[in-house]
Amino acid sequence: MKHLHSFAPKRLLAAAAAGVLSVCVLLPAGNVLAAETTTDSSSETFDDGTLTYKKLSNTTVSVTDCVESATHISIMPKIDGYDVVSIGEEAFANCTSLQGLTIPDSVTEIGSAAFYGCTALESLTVPDSVTKIESGTFFNCSALTNLTLGGKTTDIGDMAFGYCTSLETVALPETVENMGNQVFYYCTALDDISIPDKVTELGSYTFYGCLALKSFEVPVNLEDIGAMSFVACPSLETITVADGNAKYTAVDNVLYDSEESILYLYPAGRSDTSFTLPDSTLVVYAGAFFAAGNLQQITFDEKLQYIGEMAFDFCSGLTSLNIPKGVTTIGTTAFADCTGLTSVTFDGASDEDGGDGDKLEIGDYAFFCTDNLKEVQLPKRVSSIGKYAFGCTSPSDDDDSEDYVTVSSDSGDDLKVKALSGFLLIGYTGAASDYVKDCDVDISFKSVNFNWKGLIFWAVLVVVLAAVVLIAVRIIRRTMMTAEEKLALKSAQAEQKVPLMQRGESSKTEEPEFDDGYRSILADDEDEDEAEEVADYEQTISHSQLHSIGHADAAEPEEKAPEEENESENE
Repeated sequence: MKHLHSFAPKRLLAAAAAGVLSVCVLLPAGNVLAAETTTDSSSETFDDGTLTYKKLSNTTVSVTDCVESATHISIMPKIDGYDVVSIGEEAFANCTSLQGLTIPDSVTEIGSAAFYGCTALESLTVPDSVTKIESGTFFNCSALTNLTLGGKTTDIGDMAFGYCTSLETVALPETVENMGNQVFYYCTALDDISIPDKVTELGSYTFYGCLALKSFEVPVNLEDIGAMSFVACPSLETITVADGNAKYTAVDNVLYDSEESILYLYPAGRSDTSFTLPDSTLVVYAGAFFAAGNLQQITFDEKLQYIGEMAFDFCSGLTSLNIPKGVTTIGTTAFADCTGLTSVTFDGASDEDGGDGDKLEIGDYAFFCTDNLKEVQLPKRVSSIGKYAFGCTSPSDDDDSEDYVTVSSDSGDDLKVKALSGFLLIGYTGAASDYVKDCDVDISFKSVNFNWKGLIFWAVLVVVLAAVVLIAVRIIRRTMMTAEEKLALKSAQAEQKVPLMQRGESSKTEEPEFDDGYRSILADDEDEDEAEEVADYEQTISHSQLHSIGHADAAEPEEKAPEEENESENE
């Protein structure tokens, strides 16, 4: 994954008079330019055939432009009675033939991007009269090897020496107090640098891409090293802290704050294959382990809370990770491009409670291009997942598949993204399922949470349906009764109103006018205890006394004749 930070100043060129190139006279380095000047008292600018000047006042001028074919130039302190006091913005920008330049002491200001793109410039001395190096002043002076700053320099702007790829060392005067962002960005040959004691903070990405830098000492008054200042410094092995610095401490060449609660920098050039964070460390700073290629195993303490942006980006040797429950933030691209990573475990992800705890936010591209990581189970506490954080990769150069989408990266470049083949994300409905649903590439997802809402819904639905069926059955049964059954039911209901003891006595002398089938109907409408008493009573009634359904209105049996009774007694 590319992390690009471009600097593109706008070119501001003054119009050169016709025929300037034909009268340009170039002299050897160190000699004063002796060309005839062309002036116009009514014009705000004039030139001497090589340089163009702009009038600032009745007595001062600024150099604003240069013929791009010039190779060696010595700026005169005076020109046509004017003092040359400054070099304007982009005055020598893209003068790709310029190899040497002499700046007089009369110059007190050098504008931003003044020497931008002077790719042939090898040596330059800035006079003591210049106190500020503006943004991008020497940006992309790729041949510059010898640079001397003025002894009174106090400020150095953003990207001042960016992409000075031949610059091996720079002597910063002790007067320097302020340094901007990306000051030595991609100074790939820089192997030695000392920051003056007056500097209290570094800008972000100060030494980004300084491939040859092997050591660094934090000065005594430095309070802020800046975000990702040492990202992409693969040769850095040694980092120390000057005595008396109250903010930082170095333990075994690892940079922490004084309490060791923040790990700022693990030098990428260390040969160690494993590292264990102190139990006091709560924060892994942005870019802290960037491209630590020898590192194969990292052990986090359970107290760890924060893993910053690009913290382990390009740590290709890492094979497994265990993220503690206490971690609440995993920053953008924190573990991107960890191509050796095969296992990531989140503590609590397999617990029945889903690993409840502090909410966890996972940033964009957090595990992007981890092509050997085929399965991740997320805990329930995950509250948000950034774009393309899991299961996504970039197609290789020879991949002609159309299964990718094109998105704009933070650097402004188009980035191709596709789903990682065979990847499975396991998690809970919520952040995890929403990530898969909203992602514009197809990622497999398995839900592990128990859907209590769904269970309750179906349980209530079953109870309601059962009640409806029961009521419907009872209504149907009553509707389909014959006249005899209705009469029997009415008699049974009437008897239910008679006290239980009286019903018992009456039953001994009279046969019931209803059968067992109607008792069961009445039992549905009575309390359980009373139904049991009725059942006990019914057991005392002989079967011969019960009438079958449909014979409730039959005539009572005739009394036997006295003769028949006597015969029975004789027998």
